[in-house]
Amino acid sequence: MEIAKGLRLLGLGYRGRKVQIGSTNIEQKLKKGRGKLLLLAEDSGKNTRNKLREICSNNNIPCLEWGTKEEFTRVFPRETTAVLIMDSNLAKPFLDGKGRVHND
Repeated sequence: MEIAKGLRLLGLGYRGRKVQIGSTNIEQKLKKGRGKLLLLAEDSGKNTRNKLREICSNNNIPCLEWGTKEEFTRVFPRETTAVLIMDSNLAKPFLDGKGRVHND
């Protein structure tokens, strides 16, 4: 998916409370099996990436490396390396687009 279009969708989703940000918040939601898709910034830290991927894998939630921290910062009120999409309709364009899906 084109970055500009994806960022607009994420911004709309965030305002509609269909997107969660913040590693701690996301980790709690993932452990409860909530969420339809996790987007990890391509430049996120190795430990964060591995931890969140493992939780996604354990809970059958797709994980996609998409965008960068800088691009996420343009959309959200604070710097984030991960975005959890809570709505399946919002997740669909990202899953249909380009990126590396990890379902380890």
